Amino acid sequence: MYEYQSEGIVSEEGANPFLEHLPFDTPVYSYDRQCAIESLFPPCSGSVEDRFVVLKNFPPDAFSQHEELPRLCDYSPLFRILIIKMPGGPHEDAALQFNYLIMTLAENMSVRRLVRPWGSTRVDTPDRRKQADSGWGPRGPPRQFPTVALEVGFTETTAKLENDIAWWINGSDGDVTMGITVDIKGSGSIEIKTWTPGSEPPSHPNYTTASGRHVVDQGTYDPPPPRVAERVLLKRGRNGAPSTTEGNGITIPFRDLLLSEPGQGESDFVLTSQMLLEEVGEPVWDTMDQVERTKASKRS
Repeated sequence: MYEYQSEGIVSEEGANPFLEHLPFDTPVYSYDRQCAIESLFPPCSGSVEDRFVVLKNFPPDAFSQHEELPRLCDYSPLFRILIIKMPGGPHEDAALQFNYLIMTLAENMSVRRLVRPWGSTRVDTPDRRKQADSGWGPRGPPRQFPTVALEVGFTETTAKLENDIAWWINGSDGDVTMGITVDIKGSGSIEIKTWTPGSEPPSHPNYTTASGRHVVDQGTYDPPPPRVAERVLLKRGRNGAPSTTEGNGITIPFRDLLLSEPGQGESDFVLTSQMLLEEVGEPVWDTMDQVERTKASKRS
């Protein structure tokens, strides 16, 4: 097998909308069946940030032929472009800790058996094949989408995170009732937002033709971008100062996640700002410190 050789970077690819908001220096390759997929992923040398690669001319049937493809793939059949995301340690910590919080709250309400953790299960639609960083939904009949999707980013742009969560909500035709983004800044601050649909689809008006026939105007509906429901900012303390938070926390309505009304002893999933600070912020910052210590040790 041959190794892939980069053909350039994203900023040289023009205005392809599927590549919007990726880091400008993301390497771009052209798919070749004779090349080893693993050659796209050289050792990261202790990299703490998320990294991306773009694979052009990727045929739709290649997914079934490449079981070694890593998770966090995002594929456009229209453009035949595959984006592969290689998450860094802080990214992974944030996703794992969020799942821990959700499942702990479910356990405390004795509804853990009702919650299906989706992890990074890939969702396939005619226009896109994508994996979230995590997701949750009700157990029961098979569903194409989770009801709550999580996207985490570290070094990817805020705009890309928001575009991705918009696809989960609007691209699922309402099956994803809420999105959560965790935006880890280079400074260490972590911005957490919840997202809900921008508005309800309009009702289709009736009208009468000249011949007297009643018709429902189906028309077309382009849903607006999702709106921010809640926001929490975790600020890391520096030089001995304590870490702080802005915002009261986030709430995932019981009905939005499990598609049923809460019963006795059950309630919405409430993640206070203090919980998010201790269970998401501090593990992420610890990992960032650990990587920096490793880099410093290698340099010395």
